[in-house]
Amino acid sequence: MACVDVVLDCVGAAYLQRNLVYLNFDGRLFIIGSITEFVAELNIAAMFEKRFSIQGKVTFSKRRNGLLKKAYDGCS
Repeated sequence: MACVDVVLDCVGAAYLQRNLVYLNFDGRLFIIGSITEFVAELNIAAMFEKRFSIQGKVTFSKRRNGLLKKAYDGCS
């Protein structure tokens, strides 16, 4: 079912397994943010089988979440 070389993910943990299914061999998964949880399980055997790489940019997510927390704290 794999059909793409690159996945650009801004959803996060909820879509991790689905994203991996669609990656071709030697594909790349870029995680640029998360609107769901930050913790997910990863089947490492799938990584070895497809030889894909995962790259992330957590500073964006941490900064955004910090700004959202400040906004919510100001509303209470």
